[in-house]
Amino acid sequence: MISYEIQNKTLTIILKGHFDNRIKKDEIDRFYKILDSKDINTYLINLNEISKFDISFLVFLSNYADEIKYQNKNINFIANNDNAKKILELLENITISKQSKPAEKKLNPLLAMISKTGFMVVDSINVAVDFINFIGMVIYSLLTSLFRPRTIRYKAISYHIYHGVITAMPIICMVSFIVGGVIAYQGGVTLQRMGFSQATVEMTAKLTLREIGPFVVALIVAGRSASSYTAQIGVMKMTEEINAMKTMDFNLLNFIVLPRFLALVLSFPLMVFVSDLISIFGCMVFLKAGFDITFPDYITQLKDFVDMNSFWTGMIKAPFYAATIAIIGCFVGFRVEDNTQSVGEKTTTSVVYALFGVILVNAVFSLIFTELKF
Repeated sequence: MISYEIQNKTLTIILKGHFDNRIKKDEIDRFYKILDSKDINTYLINLNEISKFDISFLVFLSNYADEIKYQNKNINFIANNDNAKKILELLENITISKQSKPAEKKLNPLLAMISKTGFMVVDSINVAVDFINFIGMVIYSLLTSLFRPRTIRYKAISYHIYHGVITAMPIICMVSFIVGGVIAYQGGVTLQRMGFSQATVEMTAKLTLREIGPFVVALIVAGRSASSYTAQIGVMKMTEEINAMKTMDFNLLNFIVLPRFLALVLSFPLMVFVSDLISIFGCMVFLKAGFDITFPDYITQLKDFVDMNSFWTGMIKAPFYAATIAIIGCFVGFRVEDNTQSVGEKTTTSVVYALFGVILVNAVFSLIFTELKF
């Protein structure tokens, strides 16, 4: 029970009975409404008639006293019996504990930004070093496995080929057809305006074989396989499967990484080949509809003006796209922490890194092939 007495701008608050975490919200609201009164300069809290209390009441009373002091008003406690004196002593200990905490230093905004940037740079360098180390371990495990074929998990490789490649073929074919056709149509319109309509087949076919076909496959696989690899390994970490494998002395790279790596590297050229065929077919369909170039005419011009170098350019890049996606997906998966939020965050990170890696690899090969005039 709480009662109030006001006299000469002094409010006396008399507390009676039990005060614990079951105190009603209405009583707490009344406590704080009194603080808004401008007619009160001094608060006098009588603790003598409290029979029972707990830590939640002490914390509330301490915060209430701090609020009164913050408003530059006076607060005093009446404590004449042993129980009241004990409450007052505990309140003083809470106050001392609050005061002993070091004050947080507010950094200058410019210094805070520089500090944050520095931490980000250091973290990025650490991640880059770990990634290079991971690549080295994968290469070492791959070379070791090639000299010991029995250690290769062929069933796991076939499993990942099916789930990562075969199931992705419908979407790859559909996207390749649409992208190839649209590129051919837009390229044909542009070349026709410039008076080079006879070069439509050559330009669109070379672009499709060298860039569009492999790149479309890489983007789709980066979104599907990189995310699935990261999520699978992340869940294995959460469910302690990784720790169990370490306890049983399993080689994690041979058991987890290499099957996924080899599945992508071995099957990626096949996906690129199929994508090239579907993209070329899309070009033929769209050019027939938009420019009345018949299928036999397209194939004839394809033979005459497009050499095998364009085809092999895309095929050479395919295993490197696959290796980049597989390594990034597995690497980020091992960095997942033991919570579901981390799985989601790292899965997103994996896709972003994989897409960036694909673009970087494509840029490097473009420069190399340009210098080699390939």
